[in-house]
Amino acid sequence: MSRDARSRRPGTGATAHLSILALLLQISSTAAQPQATLVGRVTVVSWPGQAALGAALAEAADRSAPFPGIGPLPDRPIRLILAPSRTLFDSLTRRRMPSWSEGAAFPDIGTIVLLTDRATPRSTALRHELAHLALRWRVGPRAPLWFEEGYSAYAAAEWNRLDALRLNWRLARGTSAAGGGVMELDQLDRALRGDAIDAGTAYALATTAVLFLDRWGAERGLTPLIDQLAEQPGFDAALRATYHVTAGDFEARWQRDVASRYGWVSWAGAVGLFWALAGGLMVILVTLRRRRDRARRAGLDEPEVLDEQGIAG
Repeated sequence: MSRDARSRRPGTGATAHLSILALLLQISSTAAQPQATLVGRVTVVSWPGQAALGAALAEAADRSAPFPGIGPLPDRPIRLILAPSRTLFDSLTRRRMPSWSEGAAFPDIGTIVLLTDRATPRSTALRHELAHLALRWRVGPRAPLWFEEGYSAYAAAEWNRLDALRLNWRLARGTSAAGGGVMELDQLDRALRGDAIDAGTAYALATTAVLFLDRWGAERGLTPLIDQLAEQPGFDAALRATYHVTAGDFEARWQRDVASRYGWVSWAGAVGLFWALAGGLMVILVTLRRRRDRARRAGLDEPEVLDEQGIAG
């Protein structure tokens, strides 16, 4: 997986507000002073050497495209903080993120923290974190973690996650799932908080679950479900109101869908590898056989030379 890994469920309420106060105190006491720049409704905070990157990301955030099932972001202020080192990122996020995380969203205070310790563009990571804001601002904390992360990956078009799933199909099969099938949704929530390998697989599976719901919505996509999420007391109630199915029924159908889409790919890949190796071996054997036959024919074409001393009688 191209590890654009993301944060766990963001902090909320008074805890988040206290965290941001501590964050601002850290910024003001840092030896290398950061710079705050306003771009539209986005205030970007960047450290020396990343002002241009900050301005570009802030403009992208201010002009972000509509989000699936939600539409444009509400006209609310956004604070974007760029952390040029892992140490600073961990400090700004109060070390509540996993070690592989490169972004964190705090929807209650409209804040995003991005790790920018590499020269690679961060537009996909930014879009992912903006999707967290969009979803939370629309439905509140009603969605389970797997839906929040799968939705954000879908909104950011992180299709490389699905490529990783094809390569790691065995990891996608939960050992505690019935019949050794695909991970259960509760397992996804736990794996999303696990190590980088487990989390990478869980992100991919969460994305397939959201895509599955999007297909159920046909031309309206996720809009009906998200509308119900904003009104119903929880995700299960929203599923019932939208698709007339329980969470358990949805989970079983999603597991079958994933197995049909990715299980056969893994099997075909394994079979293909076997035949590729077998075919390569056959080519080598045929080549060696032809060389040996040519050598034999060349020997037969040469005149026979007898021993001048003859044969002892």
